[in-house]
Amino acid sequence: MELIKRNIHMNMIKCKSSMQMTIDNDINVPDVKPDINMVIRENGEIKIHEIKPANGKVLLKGVLMFHILYEDTDSESHIQHMEGQIPFDEVVNMDNACGEDNVHVKWELEGLSAEIINSRKINIKAVLKLTTMAEELVDEEAAVDISDEPYIEKLYSDKMISELALSNKDVCRIKDEVILPSGRDSIREIIYEELVPEEVEMRLIQDKLSIRGTLKVFILYKGAEDEGICDFESKITFSDEVQCSGCDENMISYVEMVIQDKDIQIKADEDGEDRIIDIEAVAALDIKVYKEEPVSLLADLYSTSNEVIPVFKDIMLENIVMRNNSKVRINDRLTIDSDNPAIMQICSAQGAVRIDDEEIVNGGIEVSGVIEVQLMYFTEGEGRPVSSYIGAIPFTHLIEARGINDDCIYEINPMVEQIHVMVIDGNETEIKAVIGMDTIVFNRFNQSVITDYQISEKDMETFWDIPGLTGYIVQRDDSLWSIAKKFSTTMDSIKEMNDIETEDVSPGQKLLLIKQVDML
Repeated sequence: MELIKRNIHMNMIKCKSSMQMTIDNDINVPDVKPDINMVIRENGEIKIHEIKPANGKVLLKGVLMFHILYEDTDSESHIQHMEGQIPFDEVVNMDNACGEDNVHVKWELEGLSAEIINSRKINIKAVLKLTTMAEELVDEEAAVDISDEPYIEKLYSDKMISELALSNKDVCRIKDEVILPSGRDSIREIIYEELVPEEVEMRLIQDKLSIRGTLKVFILYKGAEDEGICDFESKITFSDEVQCSGCDENMISYVEMVIQDKDIQIKADEDGEDRIIDIEAVAALDIKVYKEEPVSLLADLYSTSNEVIPVFKDIMLENIVMRNNSKVRINDRLTIDSDNPAIMQICSAQGAVRIDDEEIVNGGIEVSGVIEVQLMYFTEGEGRPVSSYIGAIPFTHLIEARGINDDCIYEINPMVEQIHVMVIDGNETEIKAVIGMDTIVFNRFNQSVITDYQISEKDMETFWDIPGLTGYIVQRDDSLWSIAKKFSTTMDSIKEMNDIETEDVSPGQKLLLIKQVDML
């Protein structure tokens, strides 16, 4: 006889680590740029170039890419910009990590400041939160049946499991053009830009992942005619399909999307004016697809003719408790500090989610944090000078997940899907925002599976010690299977002899058992 086995392919999280690191560097103003009088706005993003796991640690290499909008001291337009990058490398301690692991890194800029040292030098300081997760691809074999052999009794255990069908990294490419409307000055120089994905929807189709969404485009630029500061905002829709071989719409996907590269170029229109904005963006995709299905595992076996002893192994299995994208709706007021210039007109609003605390509670995951709102606006001064303000609005939210417990593992990918700002007066605004909490929750459980068996002739001395006819009272921990195995009979024989139809037995129940021996 031969065991029939099934391979179970899983992606197990081995360890997870969170740490803060500080990037601190002095940057000289490029020679071609005027002196700095005041910093108006600083922003940045992280690019991880290398992730190198080793035994007990992970080496990260990357750069902080920064952009500074500032007021100068001697030009007519007064608004200038400079950009650059600061390289960094960091060692993250992860006790269980090894060189073969797939390491996933999330970054979050918790703070970025640009302090003026003198008119030709600034200090860039960034506080970076790194969340590092080491994953291991695991293949486990488990018996699901045994080839047809006479006098073999088999017990099955039905489980719902989630297998990793696909783990892949890919990109979504976004390319489009936007034309400045008539009545707006054409573009001499872009001094600030934002490309922000919003309302992104992803769904699996046959062998592909379909991606649809909106890209918010904002630029601040110097006009070609009066050289004043102008702003322009538009939204473009995009769609793409990424290859996911072997996947279909019945599977469950979990995808993280981050804008990796972006480029805005200005082109001339038919009249020779620089009014066409050519947009290219590349979004990095970390794709995981899970197949959830019931499986019937061979839980135990014995023979009424020979001595058959199964060999067991404990393995870790997973199933998906919940997969959804819940919404957090925020409606609150944000007051600009009194030392900031008054608001005449909002030209850009951008949001970032900072999760401060997560706790598994009855019925779900309670999340608390802030949405950091970054405003850029025109003031009431001459020449429409620009100012900016960053404020935070706290929130709490319950991500519903029935059946979650402390042994579950989960991932949350927050994203600002919409943000709108209305000016109440010169220093007060009303913020309306929608945050998406893209969440997947796994339940992990230990399962004993059969991987092999040993067979020998039946111990006849022990067999003859079992009475041929036995009256038995069911004990508290008994099952029909355990009784049949102990007394060398079968469940069918017990049911027939006692005129019962189900396999359920109750403590105190009286059964008549007949020993059974079969000869090959």
